[in-house]
Amino acid sequence: MKKNDNFEISSGNVFKDIGLDQSDELIVRSNLLMEVSSLIEKSGLSQAEVAKKLGITQPKVSMLVKGRLSAFSTDTLLRYLSRLGCKVEIRIHKPRARRSIFKKKGGVAVK
Repeated sequence: MKKNDNFEISSGNVFKDIGLDQSDELIVRSNLLMEVSSLIEKSGLSQAEVAKKLGITQPKVSMLVKGRLSAFSTDTLLRYLSRLGCKVEIRIHKPRARRSIFKKKGGVAVK
């Protein structure tokens, strides 16, 4: 993160910028949550109707819409995206050479 006299320029991952462990996983989960919340809003359904379709309670839908990240695992958010009609793909790019395994950290992203 670069510093200026009046502000700091983000690296693009606020969780990393504030020094949290597992920042890659947190930003991925945050992006998934934003997608779920956006789809719920676009559906035009009430929170009670969304709750029925997702098989959860209305207060859980409220937590989704409000962005309560700590309330939802990555697996749960992926399941909700699927139920909302999204095609979810997970791609793994393996190191090319055996000697590259464990040499550097990979990354996790949502696109």
